[in-house]
Amino acid sequence: MYIGIDLGTTGCKTVMYGAFGEVLCEYNREYELIFKDGFVEQDANEWWRLVCEGLSYVVEKSGVCDVRGISVSTQSISFVPVDRNGRTLDNAVSWLDLRADRQCARILERFGEKHIYGVTGKFCLSDYSLPKLMWLKEHKPDIYFAADKILFPLDFLNFKLCGRAMCDYTVAGGSMAYDIHNRCWSKELLDFAGIEESKLPEVGCMGEKVGMLLPEVCKVCGINEGCTVYLGGQDQKLAALGAGIEKDVCTVSFGTATAISKLCENDGGASLFRFSNSEYISELALMTTGAALRWLSRTLYGSMSYKEMDALAENSAPGAGGVVFESDLSSGGAIRGLTLSTTSADIVYALYEGVSRDIAKAVESLGGADRLKVFGGGAKSDIWCRILARVANIPVEVLDTAETASLGAAMLASEYKIPPAGVKKILYPENN
Repeated sequence: MYIGIDLGTTGCKTVMYGAFGEVLCEYNREYELIFKDGFVEQDANEWWRLVCEGLSYVVEKSGVCDVRGISVSTQSISFVPVDRNGRTLDNAVSWLDLRADRQCARILERFGEKHIYGVTGKFCLSDYSLPKLMWLKEHKPDIYFAADKILFPLDFLNFKLCGRAMCDYTVAGGSMAYDIHNRCWSKELLDFAGIEESKLPEVGCMGEKVGMLLPEVCKVCGINEGCTVYLGGQDQKLAALGAGIEKDVCTVSFGTATAISKLCENDGGASLFRFSNSEYISELALMTTGAALRWLSRTLYGSMSYKEMDALAENSAPGAGGVVFESDLSSGGAIRGLTLSTTSADIVYALYEGVSRDIAKAVESLGGADRLKVFGGGAKSDIWCRILARVANIPVEVLDTAETASLGAAMLASEYKIPPAGVKKILYPENN
């Protein structure tokens, strides 16, 4: 049996899978972000507590203690300083935190956007880890110098599970300090930032064996000794893996925000990651997709359920009666074309069309695709997926599970004995 763990931004999911990928048991708990002095932080000890709880729960409920492999999918970019025993020295700095604007500007001034992208596959943004590592050293030098390691969520959990602080290419690639082409930490970027490479984790390819589950972890969680920990990766990339990403296919993680991913060559106009020893993956994110629908529900429709909004949208038609919904509410959206004949159904339909247009543009900018594999909360909306197929003019495959990140981790833990998600239905453009 195999276990896939998915540590997201505000929750931890642990799933026990059978030999053929069937779900035997799952655990899901949320945890809180810490808002402190205008910063966004997390308690990394909570990450580990929930992982231990999840492992213990799925082992007890399934009655399976002979676990052959464990792998972890995690949020990226966040980091926590630890001592040589893995004890946290401070809160983790969340990927949502934007404290390092000044440090980011200094990096950009020194290297320029083109060079930074050429090395790291990232545009120079204060979301990424390198500027925030500079901030930590400059504003909390006592913690920085006391830290034996500064770990991302994946390598932090791997250290706790098997004693080896190791992350993969996709997690390291989110730091804006990793040379994705030469597969090493960038000496020039680290030297400029004043960050010692020795403080950063070891990096490998997802699917590698990290080590054996520690005896004390086995005892606490009820797992027989002899379980192997396999190297996982960043959650959106493992979600793409679990969705069955392949050449000429885009995966669409359709949730509060939406991530569109595609295997690609070593260039592009989007965030680029090393995916494996021989492949790259490119990703574009839409910040308010499901979040825009939630806003519409709460603001204009009295907290109408999503099923009710789907039913309402069925009463409109392509073009939404001339209504256009620009759905990126993170930077200033808009609803245009309202008239006295506009119906509430038109507005919902216009939102679905607006998000679908944004997804279609993202797919086009990634080089196009023969198929879209769609999963997440938005994939539960039949009318939204039909609209997406029509607007993008690409067949849409709706997967049989929304939770593909933990499945991707389990695929790695099983050495790919477990297959990716299956297809529940296919929606063709000409039929929608």
